[in-house]
Amino acid sequence: MADFKAEDYRLTNPGESRPRGYADQQDQRPEAPPSYGEQGRQIIPDDRATSGVVSFLSSTEREGRWQLPRRFRALAVMGNVELDLRAAEIGWGLSVIEAVAVFGNIEITISPDITVECDGDSLLGSFVLKYDGRANPAAASRDRVIRVTGTAYASAVTIHVKGPDEKLLDRIGRSLGFGEP
Repeated sequence: MADFKAEDYRLTNPGESRPRGYADQQDQRPEAPPSYGEQGRQIIPDDRATSGVVSFLSSTEREGRWQLPRRFRALAVMGNVELDLRAAEIGWGLSVIEAVAVFGNIEITISPDITVECDGDSLLGSFVLKYDGRANPAAASRDRVIRVTGTAYASAVTIHVKGPDEKLLDRIGRSLGFGEP
């Protein structure tokens, strides 16, 4: 006990969370990789790291071109939330969607070229990951990963992995002279 010094266990400044004796050790928490686009500029700004939607006795939809932040929260209480990520800007690395539904419904649609990890629980409901059409989990790259977590209480959380509307592609092909008339 003679080697004990009180100042070794004090913080070096109020903003630091480690004692002085541990200042030279590396922080063990992994940092999220930055999200950069093709031209090297950051797609998801740091100030938009967390965002979300809440639907209470109503319906909320997000589709088209929008930015998915690193952490997105969707809450549906006796309501409906629909997220279409097929045209959304999704950064490289890991993005997390936390979906919580209470007597409601959350539907998430993701493009097949993005890896999807699903880890959700349900109580008197369902938490399902579906690969629709020609979508194949082996075809997705590990460059962009979306992890969907959360809980469904007497509700449904459904993650659809599918490409663009196949009926639309068939109509375009027929108008260009491919396929059956």
